[in-house]
Amino acid sequence: MKTSHRWLVTILCTAMPLLLVSCHSAPYLPDDSSVGNMSIRDAQKVLDTELKRGENRLIRSKDFYVITDARVNQNKLIVIGNESQKSIFIFSDLPQISLSEGIGLVYDSIMLADQETFLVRYPASHKVMNALYVLKQNAIKSNKDADQYDASFTASLTDNRKKAASNAALPEVANKYKVQAEGAVRDKEFNDAADYYAAALKIAPWWPVGHFNRALVLAEAGDYDMAKREMNYYLLLVPDASNARAAQDKIYDWARQDSK
Repeated sequence: MKTSHRWLVTILCTAMPLLLVSCHSAPYLPDDSSVGNMSIRDAQKVLDTELKRGENRLIRSKDFYVITDARVNQNKLIVIGNESQKSIFIFSDLPQISLSEGIGLVYDSIMLADQETFLVRYPASHKVMNALYVLKQNAIKSNKDADQYDASFTASLTDNRKKAASNAALPEVANKYKVQAEGAVRDKEFNDAADYYAAALKIAPWWPVGHFNRALVLAEAGDYDMAKREMNYYLLLVPDASNARAAQDKIYDWARQDSK
């Protein structure tokens, strides 16, 4: 950049703080090194807090909407704007996350879909982008793991049903995760509870109550898609369960809520 251009950028950045966009000489692109040790929970908290500050915007077809609410789980972000505008972003489907090109002063422009963009105040925009990156990578991995689990569960269904019918005891390690999951539920830490149940079910896929309970805590955490999957595992293991009708009805209701 020529010296005169650098001086121009400096002047703009100090003298006109209300213009849209922040001062950057190059786009910011999150990656494994930039996110550091940000956990899934950290990323969820960043989106939950930063997007609801009342100063950020959702842009749709060149119209600006104030972001009034944001709901996030491990797979999906729902953003609500004033005038009842709602956008749903599936993390695994997000394109490469980066700032749009250009120079400006207060906001960063983050493209999330073909016709939708966030304007997020700098420097919180970098935290938001790192959080989106973390959740995108996690969603991709989670989907892959879930598909692999589904294939393994289906292949072993006959054996799993026999173990479920005989009320086979949980291995000690699986029982440890069961106890931890129940403790997390008591503390209303539903995401953690879902993770503990998942760890137990990886060891003991024949455990019907584990699938049932994991479905419930996933629904509490707003992950209705995975909740439906877990409840289906329950019904496959014990199709004649006394609560089979109620379990199927939950799947129907979660499908309704997932479409909101």
